[in-house]
Amino acid sequence: MRCRGRFLMIEHPNHLYLDRIELRALAELLREIPDLAEDLGISLTRQSRLSTRGDYRMNRRPSEQPLPYNPAASRAADELHAVLVSWVRLVCEHRGLEYTGSPSTPGLARWLDRNLIALAMTEGAESAPGEIRTVVQAALWIVCPPAAPVVLDEAMVTKARQHRLNASGIATLAKELGDEYQGLTVRRIQTLRDAGKIAPLPGPWAPGWPELYIVGEVLDEHLAYPIRRRARVG
Repeated sequence: MRCRGRFLMIEHPNHLYLDRIELRALAELLREIPDLAEDLGISLTRQSRLSTRGDYRMNRRPSEQPLPYNPAASRAADELHAVLVSWVRLVCEHRGLEYTGSPSTPGLARWLDRNLIALAMTEGAESAPGEIRTVVQAALWIVCPPAAPVVLDEAMVTKARQHRLNASGIATLAKELGDEYQGLTVRRIQTLRDAGKIAPLPGPWAPGWPELYIVGEVLDEHLAYPIRRRARVG
């Protein structure tokens, strides 16, 4: 089957509806689908790879039962499968091929990957990359949903700026304050102190107690004082 497609490509090189760049991109896309289908199957039963057994049981009454499947994952899996079926069927009908692969979504993707030239010679194939990419992106959104945007309560931030925290506490808080504060680590706070940009509050402290800083002062100096980039050696 593959040999037949390659022979036709050599004999009629101008009859391809997809160029080499499009074919290469489509091949890479099809090769992602088997693993994506497996991840969708996990999401379908809400058994995320990133979850833990403890997370699964938290905040749920003993009488409550989770849904047996994820409807969004089910729709994404069905749409992905249907699009692949439609292109396999079209290729078989137009190129006189017989489908002998697995009827599963991974099987369909692998068959199209092996028969890319036959697909490229099928009238209408120019829309295949876009259609397949659309359903793959929809499935990826289910498997790896985008992170929720950080919405800050200005009143809470204002209040937090007045708090007194040690370096570790400030670094932990910074992770919740958006991208501009992601570099505010314990080491960064020490750098700001060494540079004379911030100073701990005067004691007296008990032996071994960590020094405290005004949160707002540290946040402001972090943004005002540039982070020194290491020069490359060589």
